[in-house]
Amino acid sequence: MSTPDRDPKPESNEKREDKPERPHRITYTVNGEEQTTDQHELSVTAILESAGFTPATDYVLSSEKPPVTYADYALMVKLHQKMRFHARFIGPTPTSDVRPC
Repeated sequence: MSTPDRDPKPESNEKREDKPERPHRITYTVNGEEQTTDQHELSVTAILESAGFTPATDYVLSSEKPPVTYADYALMVKLHQKMRFHARFIGPTPTSDVRPC
């Protein structure tokens, strides 16, 4: 009994030509506000700025799991689904200029 000629199965790590690859969206939060990206790594500055914390150097970013405080703003952070970050203000606190009458 002979088997019909078939194309061999593609290896599991080969991309299928008939299905275009879609970017994988990663959802993470900064101070409870949801953010999304199709990047698997972002810099500390990019994470802060995409969440509206500008200038980034006025904030320190930390993650919950694993518990890490990121001191280098250029550091590339590997993102995972549902990753949670906290931004804490460390910049100068503005004060009013009160002059005596």
